[in-house]
Amino acid sequence: MAINVICPGCMKRFKVSDRFAGQKGPCPNCNTVINIPKASVKIHGADDFESGGRSATGKLLLKPISRLVEDFNPVHAGIAVAGVAFVFLLATLLGRLTLSMGTRDVLGVLGLIAIAFPISFFGYQVLRNREELFVMTGLDLYKMAGMAAGIYVILWFLFEVILWYTGASEWSVWIYFIPVACLGMLAAHAILDINVGNAMLHHLIFAVSVIFLRGLMGLGWLWQATDPIRQSTIGPPPIL
Repeated sequence: MAINVICPGCMKRFKVSDRFAGQKGPCPNCNTVINIPKASVKIHGADDFESGGRSATGKLLLKPISRLVEDFNPVHAGIAVAGVAFVFLLATLLGRLTLSMGTRDVLGVLGLIAIAFPISFFGYQVLRNREELFVMTGLDLYKMAGMAAGIYVILWFLFEVILWYTGASEWSVWIYFIPVACLGMLAAHAILDINVGNAMLHHLIFAVSVIFLRGLMGLGWLWQATDPIRQSTIGPPPIL
């Protein structure tokens, strides 16, 4: 493959064999020293493989890496959104009933588990890097989304227990929330393989959803986690 060069002295154009790439040589017209550029790298596409590199039987010897592309699935998105919306509607109805605080806590745990997976699954499809060569699909995606959701639930459980036993309320709640959010971000980044910024957003979507769920269930908003009336009762700490 020839390399096109232009003499800086006489401005004549020449073609030089690529075996002289990166070397210097005199111009045959004016003897000015010419720096031969390195040969350019050609990126081969699928058509280049189709037109060459075949065996005697016509089988391709080399194949380009096929990029697995999974576009946004509106069916999956609809199911996830509908599932979370149903849990929120049910929480609103239960919040209007006269239930004991222990019953509300148990129902809150079930609601927490119910929204964790669809948020994790749908969040990955929205926030993943679409320029990645390989993306998680099928059973692998269900496993990884379920694992991230499980870690989110465990982190939130520990967060609520810490709030209960430390008596945190109002602004001090957020002091404990920051490390929990960072751990959730690391989990999403490591398990779902999304960048740090999207991983943090992924966990915050879950956290905000749980905060609203706790309010709708009648368990109080997050900054009311250690209501003195609740702390005066004997029993386990609330989960939500």
